[in-house]
Amino acid sequence: MEVSQRHRFDYYASALTSALVPMAVQSASPADFWADMQIADLGLLAAVRQAGSAHRCYREDPEFGRDEHRSFHLIINLSSPWRIAHRGRERMAPGDAMLTDSRFNHDIHVDQTYEFINLKLSEAWMRQWVPSPGSLVGRRIAASEGWGRALTAFAAQLTPRFLVQTPLPLSMVSDQLGALLALLASEFRASPQRPTRADGALQQRIQEVIVQRCAEPALTAAAVAGSLDLSTRTLHRVFTRFGETFGESLMNARVGLALRMLESPLYRRLTAAEIGRRAGFSDASHFTRVLRRRLGATPAQLRRRQGAGASEADEYTGLNASAGNLPQIEAEANSEH
Repeated sequence: MEVSQRHRFDYYASALTSALVPMAVQSASPADFWADMQIADLGLLAAVRQAGSAHRCYREDPEFGRDEHRSFHLIINLSSPWRIAHRGRERMAPGDAMLTDSRFNHDIHVDQTYEFINLKLSEAWMRQWVPSPGSLVGRRIAASEGWGRALTAFAAQLTPRFLVQTPLPLSMVSDQLGALLALLASEFRASPQRPTRADGALQQRIQEVIVQRCAEPALTAAAVAGSLDLSTRTLHRVFTRFGETFGESLMNARVGLALRMLESPLYRRLTAAEIGRRAGFSDASHFTRVLRRRLGATPAQLRRRQGAGASEADEYTGLNASAGNLPQIEAEANSEH
């Protein structure tokens, strides 16, 4: 839906969509809504500078958790106060920043004219500097204190125009950004928000539910929290205390379940596609990509290493079969799942 009466976009790279996350925009006064946007996607680092009028920007896509191209976004509003709901609710002062995770919904409100800098960071790059990005996601990064002051001051200069004209190698710029994020993560870990014994017990309960229900393809944080009579915010807070995320925990549980089935002779008659489905993966190609990225091998290769007896040809057929053509497993195999 087009709500903008005045808009301008400057593209500094052709791959526009890779620098953005799909989102919806609402304005209390559509006739007066306007936005100027500059975008630079340079591969190693993507930046968006956007200025405009008051609006609400949100993402409520039920499929966001399946996005294989996970990314993190460092967002700063340089000119006005703003509010954001992302694994919790925060009121942000001008210049404050927040790191968001593309796998979680967000809801941003700006009540005045704004100027945002949005730096897109890939998961692989992020983990080079912060092994547990969840320790930063959803937390207010104050522009007035600690390493947040240095980070926000530096990131505010990384406009699309600067990135395409900088006399320094882009790798040097990105390394400086990564180092500041690492220092901020270290500062947060040293803060009083350390996990308590109660947090540890609650995390164990949450983890047990995730392991029990990870085979449900549509399992959400809200569903897990509801089964434990917790709020979704409390669930995310517990994960943050341990430097983890719900998505990481769920994916670890699914990978672990799939690996046990691939290694067990009880499941040798199942195709890899069916094992992926039973472990909660939505489709065979996604299952294969996740295992290759996390374990360095495809389902077929993992099976061969364990001597489960599945041939490469069978695996290829299974990975491309539709669910309606998958063979049935014997009753005793079901008892292990």
